[in-house]
Amino acid sequence: MNRLSPEDRSNFRRILQELRKERKTSPGQRVTAREVLQTLGEDLPEQQRAALEAVMTRDETGPKVGEVPPDFSLKLLGSPDRVSLSSFKDRQPVALVFGSYT
Repeated sequence: MNRLSPEDRSNFRRILQELRKERKTSPGQRVTAREVLQTLGEDLPEQQRAALEAVMTRDETGPKVGEVPPDFSLKLLGSPDRVSLSSFKDRQPVALVFGSYT
């Protein structure tokens, strides 16, 4: 993204919004990022196309709404005990936040 000009960034955002909108209109169908990009029929610069494909591929990863995520366990802070995601099933919502706090 840093290599894109301000105009290209603006175009990138517009196209990305269109791609996400088109994806939402066909939730039952599995549409790949490349298929959606091809339907736009625009001659995109290679950097923009690569950036869009990277974002769309990222959006496709992980569990979808309503899918059960894979079970995993984590060590409790300050304790040798571990807790698994499945231990919260049917009890309470769980929010997972990934990031750096340093």
